[in-house]
Amino acid sequence: MFLHFMKKIISQLLKPRSLDEDTKRQELILNILLAFSIFCFLIINVIRLIDVIDNPQDRGLPIIYTLLILAFFLFLFWLSRKGWIRTSAWLLIITYSLPMFYSFTFWGADVPAALLLAVLIITLFGVLISARLVLISTLAINFFLIILTHYQTTGAITMQNYWRLENHDIADAIVYAVLFIVIAIVAWLFAQEIKKALSRARTSEAELRKERDLLEVKVKERTKQIRQMEAEKINQLYRLAEFGRLSSGIFHDLVNPLTAVSLNLEQINSEGQNQISNAKSYLQQAILATRKMENLIISIKKQIQQDNNSSLFSINKEIEQIIQILAYKARRAGVQLNFSATEKVSHYGNAVKLGQIITNLICNSIEAYDQLASDNKLVNIKLAINEESVVITVTDWGCGIKTENLEKIFDHFFSTKQENGRGLGIGLASTRYLVEKDFQGQIKVTSQPGQGTKFIINFPQKHEN
Repeated sequence: MFLHFMKKIISQLLKPRSLDEDTKRQELILNILLAFSIFCFLIINVIRLIDVIDNPQDRGLPIIYTLLILAFFLFLFWLSRKGWIRTSAWLLIITYSLPMFYSFTFWGADVPAALLLAVLIITLFGVLISARLVLISTLAINFFLIILTHYQTTGAITMQNYWRLENHDIADAIVYAVLFIVIAIVAWLFAQEIKKALSRARTSEAELRKERDLLEVKVKERTKQIRQMEAEKINQLYRLAEFGRLSSGIFHDLVNPLTAVSLNLEQINSEGQNQISNAKSYLQQAILATRKMENLIISIKKQIQQDNNSSLFSINKEIEQIIQILAYKARRAGVQLNFSATEKVSHYGNAVKLGQIITNLICNSIEAYDQLASDNKLVNIKLAINEESVVITVTDWGCGIKTENLEKIFDHFFSTKQENGRGLGIGLASTRYLVEKDFQGQIKVTSQPGQGTKFIINFPQKHEN
């Protein structure tokens, strides 16, 4: 219990109060050195007191000096606890320097205790003040010793040599041991603090690395989100632009049913009273024409609207509606669109986005015949089920794609039709994006220049959410 109490008191006395890590390290080492110095000079004072009592003629360091040094160490410890760390450190070094210079001057430049004090002072400069002062203090002490040795050798300065003729006693050994211990403590404390600093640095580096990795992940995720948003916006703009290009054909296909409705209604109006029974037939034809317009308008509206809702729909019906929308474009290009399916295929997903995919592929196949003069222009669209996977192929026998361009056709803003002023380089890029993102599938292409192109879409069939 007593030891625990003493340990707690000592810990509180030595605990640094600085907030800065470097200053805290210097304060801790300074407090420990001062506490150890106080303890050592207590012992030295006891030893000197015993020497004086046993031998009143002792010519060692006067005890009054050691008592003053002890009192000064207590004062330095008080300064350190009050926050005057730099001042206390300088005064501590000066305190150790005074007996060193005194010993060198009075007993010679080779006195062992003074040499150990010189080593301690150089070490203290490096630990408590700055690394630069290690070199400066070393040069200063060496210069002082060389000059002092010269003057003592020539007799200009008189020194006491009696200690060379006397045998070393236990007191000398204790002084040397104390100085060695102080030097060792300073070196050990400095090494421990450096070790702690390196450990903190490694921990901080690991945390920074972790934060950097997390930041990179967040940046990648945010970049991915932005790219997805951009792709969706580009896809939406492309759909509007594509339907703008198809608008003339759509209006043409709307005009024909409107003309049929108008003619049949005029026929009804011109019939006489006796032929009114034929009106029913004319009305039936008018109703069929309006229904055809209604279906076409519904298909167009569905493709233009930005619909992100998923539902169970018929892939067969969706492809047929796209073929109906693109019928005029195909007729003007002299291309025949053939659709075949091995069975009726239903899928749970976004019907509008599948329509966008089919529209892009069929439009590309129709435009592949632009530069060819041929009477047999076909685009085959096939639908099949292969082991719970939906397979859609769109094949043409048009101009084909060069081998070096096969890897680029799905890149944004790459197009082989830019020379004609039509290609935006968005259609196939948005097609692959929709296939992979919304249908978790794949799109492949095979092509030979002058022989045609085949696009193959493969995605897992879903019957429900």
